[in-house]
Parts: sequence; structure tokens; C-alpha cells
Amino acid sequence: MEQLKVIGTEEGVLVLATESGERYALPIDETLRSQLRRSQRDSEPRAARPSPRDIQAHIRSGLSAQEVAELLGARLEDVQRFERPVLAEREHIVGQALAVPVLIAGELDAAAQPTFGVAVRAKLAEAGASGERWTSWKDEDGWVVKLEFTANDVDHDARWSFDPRRSSLAPLTPMRPSSRVRARCPKD
Repeated sequence: MEQLKVIGTEEGVLVLATESGERYALPIDETLRSQLRRSQRDSEPRAARPSPRDIQAHIRSGLSAQEVAELLGARLEDVQRFERPVLAEREHIVGQALAVPVLIAGELDAAAQPTFGVAVRAKLAEAGASGERWTSWKDEDGWVVKLEFTANDVDHDARWSFDPRRSSLAPLTPMRPSSRVRARCPKD
């Protein structure tokens, strides 16, 4: 097989030449790009690539795909391939936590037991809160469920430990203002 040498590119084609000077044009299309990417991935040392389990463990702990890629020295696309099921799991954990039945002081009627989500949202409505944002992650002690919201132009953060097997929640922090205070917009 005769060896070709890359001379350069011209108008979307790769210009190649033989040792005798004969020139060839190879269109730069998606097939060529895909093959080059595959070749590059295959040439990378296997030990340098983090395992899907490592990637998913970091995402489960609350890191973003970008943060995991930087931490592990991996390509963002490689991390994103394994992120979706863990994000779905974290979202499912939030849904499970919001569905936990709670007993509110003074209400002993078991039939009227609201869920955690209903009780918290009622308190948020009373406070005139907005921007309700839920997330979860798993740390060394188990699952953490976090609520962020804004009330009276102050950002708040509340966290609970959550045991999905026992359907139990325990506060980790009181609902308190976070260190960031939103600026008030002047009213016209």
C-alpha cells in the first residue's frame, strides 16, 4: 500500500500526496471526522479514561458533568454519556422525598396527613416565596434533599437527610437565608 502525506486543506477537502508527487483530494465530511475521533479515542491510554461507575458516582454526589470532566481529566462528551440515568435517579429521590407523609402539629387525623411536598409548599406560599428549586445528591451519610427559594428578596437554602427505604426525612439545616442576598430592583 502506498503511503499518502497530508499537504493541507482546500475548500473542505483534505489534500494528500504520494511520495512521487501525485495529489489526491479527500472530502472532509462527517464520516472522516467520525473516523478520526474514533482513532483518537482508541489511541488514548485506557487507564486515562475514568470508568462509568466513577463518573456516575461523582454525578450522584452532586457534581455537574463539567465539574466531573475537569476533576477526572475526561472529555465532557464522555462524562455526559453516563450522566442521564444518575440525574434521573436524583430527580426520582426528590420525588420520593416530596411524597413522604408528614404529621403536622395539631393535626392527628391520619386521613388528613399531607405529604412533605404539600406541607413545604404551603409554608412557601405563606412566606410569599418564589423560585422553588429542588435537588438531591448522595454523600457518605446517605441522600440529601435540598430546597432553594427566594422570599423577601433573600435567597434561602434548606436541606434534609432522606432515607428512601424508610421514607424518613430529618432536617440538616433550618430554613435560613443563604449568604447571597438578591439586589432589589428600583420600582418606577
